Amino acid sequence: MKKTDPLNAAAELPEQPVKTQAKRPVNHSGFYCYIGPNLAGLIQHGTIFRGSWDDALKAAAAAIEKYPLVKSLIVSGDALPAERLKIKKPGNALYENYKKLAGK
Repeated sequence: MKKTDPLNAAAELPEQPVKTQAKRPVNHSGFYCYIGPNLAGLIQHGTIFRGSWDDALKAAAAAIEKYPLVKSLIVSGDALPAERLKIKKPGNALYENYKKLAGK
């Protein structure tokens, strides 16, 4: 067994892995949908984005730049049915973000 110097014990500890953000679930539907309010000249409720999450963010870049909450209201096609119901019920982030954007 290897003896360690108590003063240098911290220096000999193995490095802890850095926590990363959780990955988005796989989207089997192949599209994303904006479920927020209409924002004149930027984005409309129900806008469909084909492709990946990154493709959707690129297509909605102008709206996201002006209103960052738009990003939270772009949902995958797989999650769309549940998220459409969730956005109508108080007490969750989708509802709050929709109300904040609708008030602008």
